[in-house]
Amino acid sequence: MKLVAFFIVLSWNAFNRTYGQIVNIENKHIVNDTTGWAGNVDGSFSVVQNKLMLFGTSFRSRMQYKAKNDFVLWINDFAYTGSKQVVYNNTGMSHLRYAHRIYKGLKWESFTQVQYNQILSQRLRAIIGTGLRLKTIENKNLKSFVGISTFYEYEVLSNPTIFHNDLRGSSYLSWFVNPENKFSFSGTLYYQPLWMNFKDYRIMLQTSISFPLFKKLDLKFETNVQYDAKPPADVLNLIFSSSFGLSYKF
Repeated sequence: MKLVAFFIVLSWNAFNRTYGQIVNIENKHIVNDTTGWAGNVDGSFSVVQNKLMLFGTSFRSRMQYKAKNDFVLWINDFAYTGSKQVVYNNTGMSHLRYAHRIYKGLKWESFTQVQYNQILSQRLRAIIGTGLRLKTIENKNLKSFVGISTFYEYEVLSNPTIFHNDLRGSSYLSWFVNPENKFSFSGTLYYQPLWMNFKDYRIMLQTSISFPLFKKLDLKFETNVQYDAKPPADVLNLIFSSSFGLSYKF
């Protein structure tokens, strides 16, 4: 088991954890071929003095259990940026997923998730769903997956207060590239339409690339692009975020 003690963000978007309605669960899988429990924790803290004294903090945890035909994944992700006078970012998410192998690379999976996001005027979003996941490629340097599912979504938005009860579809393509440990590159592309109105859809592309600096220290770059065809009032259709930092494992 590897425990990531801290993740120090060094970039222009240091505490920008602007995940929206779509949260990339694919990149939360711990790449570990052995069975049993595995987990990691990332954390960061920052202080910036400008016109205001800004504080930023973030916390991520992942715990997974892998057996021959069963898989459990539990994720928590929280971030906050603000001063004594103003809160600029306040987000949180918890996700639980169970998958069962049906045949070779084909799995049936069920999931539930609770989250909030101040930037997107999202007071609460809770989902529960189920679907299929298929491994399409697996070799020494590359793994890829496709998935399709459906989920029920309950959402409470603020300014003004709006309640949503929807049934959405979700399909994705994900990949993990690791050529002889020279670097690692992963990405996921999601598409989530409303079943009753395909003009109401969401798309997200997230990529991550890391390079080993030393035996236990990696340099990591992440980008996240999200598009919502019908976002809440005063929220942009297109949201982009990026970051880079150091990850130390022991």
